[in-house]
Amino acid sequence: MIVGQLSDIHADGSAEALQRLDVVLGWLGPLRPDAVIVSGDLAESDHQRSYRAVRQRLENLGAPFFVVPGNMDDHGLMMEAFGDLYGWSSPRPLNVVGSLRDLRLIGLDVTVSGAHHGDARPVLDWLSRELNSDDPPALIFQHQHPFKTGIDGKDRNICFGGDELARVIENARSPVIALTCGHVHRPMFTRFAERPATMAPSVARANRLRLDGRESNISDPPGLLVHHWSEGRLVSHAVAVH
Repeated sequence: MIVGQLSDIHADGSAEALQRLDVVLGWLGPLRPDAVIVSGDLAESDHQRSYRAVRQRLENLGAPFFVVPGNMDDHGLMMEAFGDLYGWSSPRPLNVVGSLRDLRLIGLDVTVSGAHHGDARPVLDWLSRELNSDDPPALIFQHQHPFKTGIDGKDRNICFGGDELARVIENARSPVIALTCGHVHRPMFTRFAERPATMAPSVARANRLRLDGRESNISDPPGLLVHHWSEGRLVSHAVAVH
């Protein structure tokens, strides 16, 4: 089973932002993913028109897709644009669940109104209920990262409540195979709650990699993650699309 993950599209009404999305989707299309997840920041301005454009492009891919908001998204307009797909009836939280053959995709809205950081604690009761079942294994996706990246200046906008989120995952009746996110505009791989944790590269411009006061130039093209779930094993691939 193939799940494509896009993040941080930052559509803004400009042709350039959508061209970057088109390049990424053009690469993903021939892979014929079983589903696509988008881990937030679909738009940063001109939200209503941007959401229409993003949704049209995702629909044209021909695979089921599931989205969660990021800190740049407008919750009310995002609910109007996508709510009919996911049964959203109020603008917060915009959680989502996608059920595939032998995998569930659970999207958490960890955003905090007016803030760049996230907080998982308000949605943990909901997540605990979702995971208290005999359903297939779950891949959790959200916008802000609940693990430290080590990138200078970026971890102040982490997802708070990470310890509590980890406990819910560790105590879940339904197995959680991994957690993935976006937000920092850089691909990375680590561990969280004793499970693989990933961050997708951005469709929009990447952020500079700054570690221990040292940095390099930004040369990253748009990118995505491709998650492959087969025979009880998850392998995640980072793809840069030139």
